[in-house]
Amino acid sequence: MEENLVLITFSFYLIAALICLIVLWRKQHTLEKIGIICTIIAFILLNTVLICRSLLAGRLPGSNLYEFLLLFAWGMSATYLFIMIKYKLQSSGVFILPLITGVLGCASLFFSRIQPLMPALQSPWLKFHVSVAMIGYSVFAVSFALALISFLKVPVINSHHKSLDDLIYGCNALGFSLLTLVIITGAIWAEQAWGTWWSWDPKETASLITWLVYGFYLHMRHTSFWSNKRGAILTCLGFFSVLFTLMGITLLVPGLHSYI
Repeated sequence: MEENLVLITFSFYLIAALICLIVLWRKQHTLEKIGIICTIIAFILLNTVLICRSLLAGRLPGSNLYEFLLLFAWGMSATYLFIMIKYKLQSSGVFILPLITGVLGCASLFFSRIQPLMPALQSPWLKFHVSVAMIGYSVFAVSFALALISFLKVPVINSHHKSLDDLIYGCNALGFSLLTLVIITGAIWAEQAWGTWWSWDPKETASLITWLVYGFYLHMRHTSFWSNKRGAILTCLGFFSVLFTLMGITLLVPGLHSYI
């Protein structure tokens, strides 16, 4: 049943993404409203999937790649809806909705039935560490989508006073703070689980590289070398590092964090 519900959710996000692309080239308010309704329905369905899995497992999902990808899709959806409503950025889903659809598609490939937690994951730090990581990655995903809009000069209606560059900066600053917290809590958890704060595990190293990329972005924004274009490029590089940390390391490089 869960697999079918994820498939239905994926379908609604796919429809919303296609509508958003169509509206970008041919403005139709009715079609745009349908796209927003599809996004909201998909978000409700995704909430249903996560709530059901949480109740059945007796814990917050996030112990393997499948569960984290579901949480990642949820976080991106929530952040996107917030940005769209608060800052009135019409058609801002032109990149984020396909990304959410892709993440859900990947999640379906790694479908995993509920299993008991591994000893290393049986910690009160699991909920906090995973939740903060999910929110941070989701914020980075939205900043990546906005950076693509800025870099490619995609026409979007922005009736709010904030510029795209300011929104991207705000997202990256928040994501950087959350990633810092993820690394710190991860080190504390690692010391309790494995007896060492830092072991240069592949995912730890990749997280540090991601942190340095976004740290460089935040530093560069306050120098004379700064430009919106360079900022957009750095944001894209940072998010590619996020994806590699999340997916590439997990699938390609075995380590202490290889939970599939």
